[in-house]
Amino acid sequence: MAFTKSPSHSSNGWQIQLVRGNPDCAAFYQWIHTELTKATKNWPPKITKLTTGRKGNLGEFLSYKVAHASGLHGKGNGYTVALMGALTPLQDGAPTGLDITIVHLDPGGDESKDCLYIMEVKTTGAAALTYATALIDDYDKLLGKTAVAGSLGQRFNWLQGYLMEVHEFDDDALERVGNLFMPEAKDCKGIKLLPTLVHDRGVGDQAAVDALDNVAVKIEQQGWGKRTIEPWSIAISKLTHCLVHLSNNGSTMP
Repeated sequence: MAFTKSPSHSSNGWQIQLVRGNPDCAAFYQWIHTELTKATKNWPPKITKLTTGRKGNLGEFLSYKVAHASGLHGKGNGYTVALMGALTPLQDGAPTGLDITIVHLDPGGDESKDCLYIMEVKTTGAAALTYATALIDDYDKLLGKTAVAGSLGQRFNWLQGYLMEVHEFDDDALERVGNLFMPEAKDCKGIKLLPTLVHDRGVGDQAAVDALDNVAVKIEQQGWGKRTIEPWSIAISKLTHCLVHLSNNGSTMP
């Protein structure tokens, strides 16, 4: 594996997953490039600067690949995914909707083990991680207090339609997915929130833990249960340079 994912406990008691290159960032970069080449048949013109949209799409692609390699995958294991920007990592525009949704229906039929993973991703190459606070708003939207269109209920409507039309879920499976939805955030026991920050490793692990600790605290204050929140920090050195280099099909770390 080209990365390790290890938990770090924050000052407020959150378990924050730190994803770091193994044995180093260069190996992590090469793994990301390999995954990107599998998904890219036609490379766009070379760039010198990232648009915000492409940066976000590449961050989502990287986050999804890390989640996939961490075990959140496999039809036979009961996992089904719905992706947005991760499907178009080299496009400049960013699609709207939940960034990464992973449905897990227990193959043995134990509905208590069913789970919906909602991974919202923010990507920044800045020396300060203030952009992490944008993750708070992403989950706040699901409460439906600002706009019904982005609420969890409407996202479930979209998800069930997607699973029915694209993945051909039968009525029983769709009902199990629907059962994961509860109108109140505190009652959503079958949902796991994975607020994810993709950032430059140069800021240091402690800064990432502190930034995501604040995010987790604020998300819990929205009404989500503490056990449903698991922040992820994905870091690589010279992140901005790496994402530009990835866009240009650079196979080794710049």
